[in-house]
Amino acid sequence: MVIKLNDKPYEVMEGMTLDRFIKDLNIPIQGIAIAIDYEVVPKNVWNEMVLEDGMALLMIHAVSGG
Repeated sequence: MVIKLNDKPYEVMEGMTLDRFIKDLNIPIQGIAIAIDYEVVPKNVWNEMVLEDGMALLMIHAVSGG
């Protein structure tokens, strides 16, 4: 099945969780937020959120500075 992360398509296995997907991409979870279909998914449910074909994910990186 195919999902999109920031408009880039990724082939994922059926039943894959959001947590596993992010870990497989080697993305550090500190300082990021993930929205699915424009709704932010709390980090405490990433391990329960099963990805579905056609989902659109948006990853937002927090940055500090001034």
